[in-house]
Amino acid sequence: MTRDLPQRLLTTLVYVFLFMPIIMVVVMSLNASRYSVFPVPEWSFVWYEKALEDETIGAALKNSLVIALVSAVLATIIGTTVSIALVRFRFRFQNLVRSAFMSPLIFPEMILAVMLLILSASLNLQGGFWIVVAGHVLVGLPFVITVVSARLHGFDSSLEEAAQDLGANEWATFRRITMPLALPGIIGGGLLAFTTSFDNFIITYLVAGSDVVTIPIKIYSMIRLEFSPKLHAFSTAIVFMTLCLLFLYRMVLRRQASY
Repeated sequence: MTRDLPQRLLTTLVYVFLFMPIIMVVVMSLNASRYSVFPVPEWSFVWYEKALEDETIGAALKNSLVIALVSAVLATIIGTTVSIALVRFRFRFQNLVRSAFMSPLIFPEMILAVMLLILSASLNLQGGFWIVVAGHVLVGLPFVITVVSARLHGFDSSLEEAAQDLGANEWATFRRITMPLALPGIIGGGLLAFTTSFDNFIITYLVAGSDVVTIPIKIYSMIRLEFSPKLHAFSTAIVFMTLCLLFLYRMVLRRQASY
């Protein structure tokens, strides 16, 4: 017990160092003062009200939700299809295909953003909604493939063979056996892809252009141009939303483990 005390103390200090900035943002969001002062002279939700009344923040939130939803759906469909192909079939260059889809986890996100920017310029797209969605799908795919592949490896493939022995074709087997058993992994991968897209800044900032303003870009512009306690309230709401998504993902994983 005594030997573990320094390690526990060090772990606690690391966690405090990591989470203290987030805690201070939450505290400052409840500060009634126009200035970020500590200790807080008076507590209030006034900056949450002002953030809700800001139409530009509402527009940025809408853009982020739409982009994240579209990206998550596309990444989930593509990632699930790739996972089934990688787990259930054997073909030439299989490892190469797997490595190609997992490569966004290896390459720095700045490199991916520059590559997308060059592609956008080559196709005369000049940024915009769909090139942002493409970038978010690219970074979300590895998470979907990892979670769905783990789920497909986790259940007995003999169930699919038994269904086919009883007369079910490949589509019926997928619809009635594979899909229900893989569903927790598909949902978990989709939630991770949604969270990754919702919080993405680098790719969005480089390829979005001036017409697409998401939440991370809005926060960045508020820091540069109009620092206001609304930023604290806005950021706190985003942190809370992200934590809810991660909590939902954790619930899905627990349900998956119980099967």
